[in-house]
Amino acid sequence: MANYHYIIAGLPDLMLDFESSGYEFDPIHHTIYDLCEAKDRRVIDWLVFGMREMNLNNHFYRTAKNSRNKFIREYFSFDLELRNLQAAYISRKNSLDSSEYIIGNNEVTDLLKNSKAPDFGLSSYAGNSAELIKIFDTENILEREQLLDTLRWRVANEICTFNYFDINVILCFLLKISIVSRWNRLDKKRGSIVFKQLVEEVKGTFKPDNNY
Repeated sequence: MANYHYIIAGLPDLMLDFESSGYEFDPIHHTIYDLCEAKDRRVIDWLVFGMREMNLNNHFYRTAKNSRNKFIREYFSFDLELRNLQAAYISRKNSLDSSEYIIGNNEVTDLLKNSKAPDFGLSSYAGNSAELIKIFDTENILEREQLLDTLRWRVANEICTFNYFDINVILCFLLKISIVSRWNRLDKKRGSIVFKQLVEEVKGTFKPDNNY
């Protein structure tokens, strides 16, 4: 059994302030990975796989939904909610057909594809839709991305509210260090250029197969 107490006790304290922290994902990831057992490495591999835009499709989200690991199930459920709503919002703003970019077939995705309401008719559904819509309404691109990462950070913490020394805490930390590392690499000038590609990234990310 992995010594989670030892691994977690050795993790640095992280703060999300969007300034240079000096922390980079890869060396910390490799250190943690080497300390984990095979079963935990598989879960870490799945988290890292899900952090790459190119891997986010119906098959990935279906598999994540059925994962035995709590953090993988719950975080990527939130991630799908965020990305579907983002795709619907951007599609509406740019007069695009959102059905080309939204993953899944259920009551919520039907609303995202068809509703004309400002909130896509999601006010009666649990989740983060109201906060996400408010974030997407933010005009400043960098501020919008900071708000999204702040929400990602908070959701990751909430998933682990009652977890202390287990693999979920480690996954939460890795997710957060990936956010810190990303902002560590982006100064404001470069960040502005990157985030202006948001629409193109969304259009290239979602490849629904309508079998979700």
